[in-house]
Amino acid sequence: MKRMWWPLLVAFGLCFSPACGSYEVEGENEGEVSGSFLMNVELDNAEDFTSLFPLDVYLFDAANRCVYNDVASSAADIPVFEQAAGTYRLAVISGLSSGEYVYPMGIHPRQYLTFTDGCCADVPLITGGSHVAMDGDTDVSVTLSYAVASIYFSFPFFPSDVSGVEVYVSPVSSGITLGGDISNDNRTATVPCRKKGTEWVAGPVYVLPTDAARVHLSIKLKRGDSENVYGFDYNSSLKSGRVYRFVGNEDGNITLEGEFHVENWVIGEEVVLTPDDLQIEEVENPEKPEDAGEDGETVLYSDELPEAESVWGPFFAWKVTSLSVNSVEATLVAPRQWMVTVADASGICEAYEEDGIGDWRVFTLDEAEEFRDQYSSTILELSGFLEDYGFDGFNKYDLRYLCDDLKSTFSFENDRIVDAGKTVKYGLRLVKVVRVERGNGSE
Repeated sequence: MKRMWWPLLVAFGLCFSPACGSYEVEGENEGEVSGSFLMNVELDNAEDFTSLFPLDVYLFDAANRCVYNDVASSAADIPVFEQAAGTYRLAVISGLSSGEYVYPMGIHPRQYLTFTDGCCADVPLITGGSHVAMDGDTDVSVTLSYAVASIYFSFPFFPSDVSGVEVYVSPVSSGITLGGDISNDNRTATVPCRKKGTEWVAGPVYVLPTDAARVHLSIKLKRGDSENVYGFDYNSSLKSGRVYRFVGNEDGNITLEGEFHVENWVIGEEVVLTPDDLQIEEVENPEKPEDAGEDGETVLYSDELPEAESVWGPFFAWKVTSLSVNSVEATLVAPRQWMVTVADASGICEAYEEDGIGDWRVFTLDEAEEFRDQYSSTILELSGFLEDYGFDGFNKYDLRYLCDDLKSTFSFENDRIVDAGKTVKYGLRLVKVVRVERGNGSE
């Protein structure tokens, strides 16, 4: 847990900025190179991808400031950069314009791109990047690769009265930074299947892997008013750029109709499943792993209680009220932020979970006014503090945030509460009030 002290934070920020690469900037009196130079960028394997453009292009300087951000519709649209001497980080990303992913609110190499829904997508992310030391005109060659794994499912042996099938894949990652680092936060991807003839199929579906050594599938069958969940362990990890096909039939022979589009992918595994491989299981709701206290409150257990205005695990603990020596009530602010319409915000509130904790909401009207009044003059400092820990920062200017059960909006730029419109995009930041007990929850 890191306590946020504003005076120390400001002083600290004057002498330190996060490193963006392995190149060190020379001191002023140690042969420093000055002047502006040209950076020419080439995509050395663009022809390997049938669908690459539009391509989002980012260039960050040594202080992680974004000095260029635009969308290229072809390789010719990537400019020849003219930049001062120094070190830079170049990042290119394909797939963001599909609507399957959510752009970060802040343009920073440690800010996360996330999935629009279900921790998976129907369009793959292709990424590439380079660290560049500009001490003269420079040619930069960028190699592109898939950031995601591709998954197919085909289940031909489910009973004829099954009316719906969903597959839950865990663990996966929920996002990837603009700098190319996968979140590795052990989330669950929800993959709906469709009926095709006598089979239930899905794919290609794209997920961001984790470093877990094993992947678990939970397959939920809906039959009338009842649901059954069956489990299967794939005793290997998923890898970016690989294709995984979970298929089979009653006698264990693969029977696939049509062609799978695997150009430019490394074939990973074809896993044959039979009914005997699927074991009935009772699965905890991944969005409700915590205990329910009185009146349905969420109870978490920790060896270390959160303190107000501090980073506590993957959360920012905004307000903390002591209940006893070993118990507090904490208002947690989620690390992620979105820019969405009210209609899209409702789905995110319902689906979002962080560190196995779900049931998040927007600020109430009173909370929004209190949070705004507390940080209106220091929101930029708070944002810098959060970004140092990989969280999304807040936007002080030209953005209103949803509150009041998505009916109203507030801003850090003024004290007006305004009704939310249907077509306007707003900032969405989620909060949750929990009780935290010291210990592990065992009797």
